[in-house]
Amino acid sequence: MMVGTTRKRAALSLAAVFLAGVLLGIAGTRVYSHRGPGSAHLSPQEYRIQLMEMLDRELDLAPDQEEQVEFILDQISDRFRTVREAVEPEFQAIRAERAERIMALLDAGQRIRYERILEERRRRRGGNGSRGSLPWRRR
Repeated sequence: MMVGTTRKRAALSLAAVFLAGVLLGIAGTRVYSHRGPGSAHLSPQEYRIQLMEMLDRELDLAPDQEEQVEFILDQISDRFRTVREAVEPEFQAIRAERAERIMALLDAGQRIRYERILEERRRRRGGNGSRGSLPWRRR
């Protein structure tokens, strides 16, 4: 009778450790994916505000320095946009190849589900495969 109780306790302990690991993993993923400047979940305006707040907090910027940093961010933002637009067709081709190669590995049911995943990703990118409509690229 004592052996059965010990086994139950061991099984419950193992289940508790497993559940704690799952919960910690979920919490860690959420914290990591919402980490501030650079996070894919921020609009350009949100990113810029958080970046400026962080720079001001860490560097104690003077008002004229803040203006100069804002000017630099404007200039660099335009350059980033130009580069993204130039390379986007290549990224689209790479995404298409990736989807085609993965699709070839899947059975019929998996293909249907994978197509839904791809459609959701296309929707987030604005429907045409470009990144122009992603939340962090709103203009």
